[in-house]
Amino acid sequence: MNNNSRRSFIKKTAIASTLFGVIPSFTKLNFALGIPPGDRLNIGVIGVGMGMADMRNMLANKWVHCIALCDVNQARLEQQAANVKRNFPENAGNIKLYNDFRKLLENKDIDGVIIATPDHWHTYIFAMACMAGKAIYVEKPVGNSIAECNIMVDIQKKYNNIVTTGLWQTSQRYFKGANEILKSGILGDVFKVHIYLCSSTNPRIPAEGNNEVPPTLDYDMWLGPAPQRPYSYERVRNWRSYWDYGGGQQTDWGVHWIDSAFDGLAALGKERSYPKSVYSTAYKHPKSSNETPSCQTSIFKYDDYHIVWEQQVTNLYNRKRGVSWIGSNGTLVCNRSGYELIPGKSRDGSLLCEATRLDGKFEDGGVLNHTTNWGECIRNNDRNTNSPIIKGAFATILAHMANISFRSDSIVRYDRLSRRFIDNKKADAFLKPIYRDPWEWPVI
Repeated sequence: MNNNSRRSFIKKTAIASTLFGVIPSFTKLNFALGIPPGDRLNIGVIGVGMGMADMRNMLANKWVHCIALCDVNQARLEQQAANVKRNFPENAGNIKLYNDFRKLLENKDIDGVIIATPDHWHTYIFAMACMAGKAIYVEKPVGNSIAECNIMVDIQKKYNNIVTTGLWQTSQRYFKGANEILKSGILGDVFKVHIYLCSSTNPRIPAEGNNEVPPTLDYDMWLGPAPQRPYSYERVRNWRSYWDYGGGQQTDWGVHWIDSAFDGLAALGKERSYPKSVYSTAYKHPKSSNETPSCQTSIFKYDDYHIVWEQQVTNLYNRKRGVSWIGSNGTLVCNRSGYELIPGKSRDGSLLCEATRLDGKFEDGGVLNHTTNWGECIRNNDRNTNSPIIKGAFATILAHMANISFRSDSIVRYDRLSRRFIDNKKADAFLKPIYRDPWEWPVI
């Protein structure tokens, strides 16, 4: 099959798949077409927890090769390397192992890197990867502060790397289908978006145990630019619940739903813009070892709609998590298991729109489609990934705005030009972290 025939076949297959409501599988196409070896893509992973889930999805494409892994925990590094070599012997059989990401970035054979460390490391590693000329897949949330998100956008703009972020719902067929429904205008006037995660508020109490640093863990490197703290198993294991390294559920799950909320609003013709104000209130069980909230409500105010984030116990819309666009004619609910259009009723009881529902396999290839899109963009030298850094940073900044509102006990109003809060020095104190020596704030 020549190149013209191949492109024609792919185009026709994609069109046919779209008509039947299925996202085409790049993996099946590549295996069927026999992509030549010269198109091989060499990927390294920095942080072998979540990063390996991303890598395994990429390795479903035979033209992707995992050639390097890096982690500060030697035992986990070796275990993950053995697992991926066993499961993908043809395209992950020869892997170099690193404990220092800087050494990995010196490897000229690596085309792209997956950054999946704890959040406090993302920005520094991202900056060095940009300077090293690597394509980048950076896990969400993009950065652990608003200033970090902004400088990541600036750095990518300078070096022009091919970047995507781990907000993969934008590539998943349920959310794409929901956006098509929104485009139709069937909901009428959409005046509210509800995003939510239903989880326990039971206190997390650390188990009694040995708080000596494990011999296989480089704890000083794990801390990196974060403040010096005594080691504890709970701090490292549950790092998202400590402000030094993460932002709790608001920046963990919250950024996914903020991003999906705005994908839907974009389908309605509304642009991504910063809210007029944000207010967040929260509760933390007094016996919990977490620093971040157990229950949180955040309100993002706009002129003609508002977005509400709920982190609570009871399921909403009979779902544990999701996004719901609420309009004058009905409510459209979407999560990783499908979508449902719930009609509103007029005073005489007649339905204002037609009910529809799609239920499917949980997540259903979303990460595969997302990571494959990044890989294809690298191969085609295309910077228009499904989730460019400016898109991922926007969702992350909104999540941080909510946390800062809670932590400063104030309504916050953000000025995107000055990159500061308006008349709120208390909130400004949370904008930018101080990096611990010898790590320095990235310079553009």
